[in-house]
Amino acid sequence: MDGRNWGGKRKGAGRKKGEVEYQTFSVVLPKEEVELLRREAKSQKMTVSRFISKYLHLAEAVEIEKAGKEGVQEL
Repeated sequence: MDGRNWGGKRKGAGRKKGEVEYQTFSVVLPKEEVELLRREAKSQKMTVSRFISKYLHLAEAVEIEKAGKEGVQEL
């Protein structure tokens, strides 16, 4: 060993995993719609992903779906 002890992979290093698992999703839209989407998200200080999720009420829909499945399992 040449004495250097920095860089490289180390156990426990790096960002810890969060509670939510994210997945990349691609969508094709007309250029004007993409520009509008980006502009509106920026005006509300959000990422485009967060903007879409908020205004399509996706988080709420997921929670409702989870609650429905849990209710069925209890029967």
